[in-house]
Amino acid sequence: MERSTGFGKTFAKVQNLRGMVFLAGIFLLSLSACKTGAPVQKTAYLEPYLRDSIPYSLASHEKVSEQLLIFLPPAIDTVQFEETELYQEIFKAGYDILCIYQPPAEGAFFYSRKSLEFKGQQVQNAQNLISHLRKQKKIAGSEHSILMGIEQGAYMIPSLMANNHIDTAIYITASPFSMYMSLQRIAEGRMEWNAARQKFVKDKFGIDSLRVFKQKVEDVENLSSELYSLGSFTNMYWLSYHANYMMEEYRLTPGHQYWIFYEDYPLYKASDLDYLKLLDKTKTNASGAYQVLNGYQSFSKENWEQLEDVILPYFKEQS
Repeated sequence: MERSTGFGKTFAKVQNLRGMVFLAGIFLLSLSACKTGAPVQKTAYLEPYLRDSIPYSLASHEKVSEQLLIFLPPAIDTVQFEETELYQEIFKAGYDILCIYQPPAEGAFFYSRKSLEFKGQQVQNAQNLISHLRKQKKIAGSEHSILMGIEQGAYMIPSLMANNHIDTAIYITASPFSMYMSLQRIAEGRMEWNAARQKFVKDKFGIDSLRVFKQKVEDVENLSSELYSLGSFTNMYWLSYHANYMMEEYRLTPGHQYWIFYEDYPLYKASDLDYLKLLDKTKTNASGAYQVLNGYQSFSKENWEQLEDVILPYFKEQS
């Protein structure tokens, strides 16, 4: 009996040791997974002119990469690009990733932030941040850079390409004109007031009546820019993107331009794509490509998986 008991104790110790080894292995695997993920640093740059901060996130390799992605997010949609598999795969392909966000319109600087929420200022904020990070050697010059924007972020792309060594641009759910023009089309009946557009207007602007939406859209051009008439944005915000259509800058922009549309995106119009194709034929030192997807769900996980399929090859080709 004593021998049997001793054997049992020895067996139990071995089993405990195996369990500890197994748990240690799981722990090391989890650490390894953490190490292979993009090390995202979320912070803000204190802009001297604004005396306010510009939020951004930066994932960089141990040695600053000569390959850089600059991402400009949308204004009326909320996206978590850093949490997507696409973000991780782009980082694994050798790219540092800079995401530039708008200062939150809240707190002590609410009114100054809202008054500066127009295209020229947003472009300048992004340029100031990029220049600052380059001066601090946190991002490279770069040998190869891609600029990617969604919705309103995409309308800033041509203004930033020339000064930042950008050779490739990716536009997602944008048009060669302006988002405000797309909203006008709905308000004026040039695009059908269907269920998808009703939901879009309700979700983004809190308006569920076409009559009210039409009046709000008209008010953008008729009321003082200090008043809010469409969602939480100033009139200046909408009109600054509308006053100079993106195509005025775009047609002078060299490099490769890749456009991604969703056929069922509430602001999509097929004639915009047709116009782009014609416009790209008139450009020199430039090329254009186009992709039309389906299944728009306000940048759901499924949408990001679709985007990964069509965007990732652009990054792997250069890595």
